[in-house]
Amino acid sequence: MLVTPSLERLLREIIDRFLQDHESDMMMAIAGVIAIPSVKDPSNARPHAPFGNNVERALRYTLGIVNWMGFPGENVEHVVGRARYGSRTGTDYAVLTHLDVVPAGLGWTMPPFAATIQDGRLYGRGAVDDKGPAIATIYALAAARAALEASSIEPKNAIVLLFGTDEESDWMDMKTYLRHHQLPTSGFSPDGDFPIVNSEKGILALRLSSSQKTEGILRSARGGVRSNMVSAHAEAVIVPPPEHRDAIIRALNGCDEADGFMVRTTYDMDHILVSVEGKSAHASTPSKGRNAIGKLLIVLDAAGILDGVPMLQSIARSVGTDWTGQGLGVDLHDLVSGSLTLNLGVLNWENGTGTLDIDLRYPVTSTRETVMSILEPSITAMNAAVTIFDDIPPHYVECSSPLIATLGRAYQEHTYQKPRCISIGGGTYARLIPGAVSFGPEFPGHPATEHSPDEYIELDDLLVATRIYASAMATLLADGLIS
Repeated sequence: MLVTPSLERLLREIIDRFLQDHESDMMMAIAGVIAIPSVKDPSNARPHAPFGNNVERALRYTLGIVNWMGFPGENVEHVVGRARYGSRTGTDYAVLTHLDVVPAGLGWTMPPFAATIQDGRLYGRGAVDDKGPAIATIYALAAARAALEASSIEPKNAIVLLFGTDEESDWMDMKTYLRHHQLPTSGFSPDGDFPIVNSEKGILALRLSSSQKTEGILRSARGGVRSNMVSAHAEAVIVPPPEHRDAIIRALNGCDEADGFMVRTTYDMDHILVSVEGKSAHASTPSKGRNAIGKLLIVLDAAGILDGVPMLQSIARSVGTDWTGQGLGVDLHDLVSGSLTLNLGVLNWENGTGTLDIDLRYPVTSTRETVMSILEPSITAMNAAVTIFDDIPPHYVECSSPLIATLGRAYQEHTYQKPRCISIGGGTYARLIPGAVSFGPEFPGHPATEHSPDEYIELDDLLVATRIYASAMATLLADGLIS
């Protein structure tokens, strides 16, 4: 069916009325799912809750909202929620979101697992990534359905809502789903930026392990909670020989504050504790954080504590708090997706041996093989072994695709801004579908708060995004693709 400008206006008016009438219900539904601390927890995994009880609670809760809004919800293998509306004979369009979240971490001034509204913002872990958008897609689909029914338009296609539960970790939810089910061939994921993300960098997660036990005065060092988060806290315990103790303390005390970090040194008769406070951020945008692991290693090296610890000393000198990869020679760049980024994610060091997890986001025109061939000489020189524990290739969709034109029209309709294609370093479920893209909910020029303390989304942004999604869904359902 041809979606004309006059029909677009009518559909928009009905969508606006529907969402105004259901705005308070939607906000209550979002508050309810944010209140569930759905961080992956293998320690309480069960057959019916493979990622932990709280993740399973979030899935059941969301399917309850789906059913309440009149879409029969399915719990697929206890890992993915699914709801479908539309024709059985046309094209299916996936809308992919996720209900799991990263740990709260440190530095919050708002309760992380309570939806707090203040100064026009909705605060809480998952408000923007990705619980707020996930619930918004349910109401957007209901608004699109209402608009089509009121206009006597029979859907020619279908929208399939998919709610994942392991996006922030290993994507085992979708790997399980794909063993038994097929995904649609097109769609979008509201888990990135507006206008339209047609390019997502490759993601390479590495673990460096010390090849042999080292000697030295560093007893332990640790920092970070996830490789895809910039570490906000790191600390080390040092046991110096008595003759060097005072000199080491003097060297460390000269690093109380630097470059926005807070460095603290405490000590007793035998041990010295060095702690560093930085700022968390998403690993895809490490420049927006301050990496406490990198700063800790710089401080320890400056005080001579990493002598005899080649792996950590090399990282301190070649990476430190730099996120470009230049010190390791992997500062790759292309005109499509920009520059490689590097994040020191998780450090665990104990009694002369340990591991360091590193997250790299590389340009779409590069490959894992290219990145590893550059890194291997440096890794060998630091007496380390490397394990690849995650490897997600880049994703790219031509900006001329009819789907992108349709999504762009919906975006322009509600923002009066010209749509354009952009690239991100984050990885969304859009990668699972060759023709899918990431589409909002974050608007240009607004701070990215995902994976950060006091994560929030502007209420106005959330409401506008919901209307954009509803308009796009109505057009897709009516087979109004713009070519």
